[in-house]
Formats: sequence, structure tokens, C-alpha cells
Amino acid sequence: MNKNVELEKWQVAQKRHRLSDKQVQMARELGLNPDKLGKIDNHKQETWKAPLPQFIEEIYFKRFKKTEPATVKSIKEAIADEKARKERQKKAKEQKRKEKEKNQGDKSLVDESEETENSVKPVTLSQKIKLYDKESKIRIKLESGDTPETILRKEAHIFDEAFDFYEKENVTLSQLGFMLKKIHPRYKARRYGCKTLKAIYEKLGRYEIVLAEEPETVIRRKPNNS
Repeated sequence: MNKNVELEKWQVAQKRHRLSDKQVQMARELGLNPDKLGKIDNHKQETWKAPLPQFIEEIYFKRFKKTEPATVKSIKEAIADEKARKERQKKAKEQKRKEKEKNQGDKSLVDESEETENSVKPVTLSQKIKLYDKESKIRIKLESGDTPETILRKEAHIFDEAFDFYEKENVTLSQLGFMLKKIHPRYKARRYGCKTLKAIYEKLGRYEIVLAEEPETVIRRKPNNS
């Protein structure tokens, strides 16, 4: 069910059954269906049933062994949070789209405003990759007893190369991932005992992670590691 639709149903159910914000949150954590609360809230006809608010609090305590949630958020607040979350997702998607276009295009690595009349036309990213492909590569010999840690030490240069391609102080992880696939197609994070590219750069020890506002994570070299 769409999250907004579900929250709107809870808003209606809260008013209909006269539930507090705390009781609504309890019911949501219990997985109750807002459309079927009427079957439970029938203590006037079926006198053996407890009133709905009391019933929710009782089963909440039985399941979670506590009398109330650690924090209580109203449905109105939850709707606002969901709206904000979707807006962040939309901005993140747009940012990734722009970043992809930037990486895939043949844009200059040097801003035109910094060029002088006598400067040489900057090399595009695609041209730089082609030049790299023509260069002889260092082949690292691995031993049968190598571990993910020793392999990372031997092949650390490929991550430095990906970073150096951009000739910038700060580089995003998406840029690094794009470059690694171009210059080292066989790169896999698990080869180095890591789950993510971020974990690899952290493991190298000479880079630091900079968490940007949203949505990108940026890395840069630590001082004295240039």
C-alpha cells in the first residue's frame, strides 16, 4: 500500500475511533489494519471485548513488554516526514541524473573560466581514458596464500589512479565507481574483503570520508598523503 494512502487511512481511523497519537503508533507497530479496527471496536455489542484503546495498549504490552513506544509521532507529523522524504529522494535522483550526464559527457576537466588565451585545450574525460588504455599497465602477481588484505595492498594503486583521474581535491564515490569500471572492469569490492567502495577507501587509510549534504558521499586524501 502507498505510504501516504496508509497514513491518510490512519488519520481517518484515529478520528473515528477516538485514539490518541500514542495508541495509533502502538497500533501501527503492531501491524493492525486501519480499515478493520471497526471489528475490534465493538465492545458495546460484544460486552466481553475491551474498548479499542485499552485493547491496543494491552496487546502492545504483551508483544513488546513495554507500556508505550520510546517516541510518539502524530500522523500529521508522519505525513510531513513522508513528504519530506519523497522530496529528498526526488532531489537525489535529479542529482544522480546530472552526475551521470557529467561523467558520460565529453566535458572539460578544467573550467573554461580558468583558461587563458595561450592555454592548451583541456583533455576530456573520454580522451584521458583512451590515453590510459594505450599506456602499459603494471601487472601485479598474486600468490596462492594472498588474503583480501594483501591483495588490497598490492592493488591499492588502482584506487589511487581512479582518484587521480579527476585531478580534484574532493571526488564523489559515484565518480570513482564510474572510473573504476572504465579502467579496471574486473574490480569487485568483495575481492578486497569489503562490501562497498566506501569501505575500500576507508580501509586504505590514506583517504577520509566527507559526508556531503545529500545525496553524494565524497572522499579526499588525508593531509600529508598526496
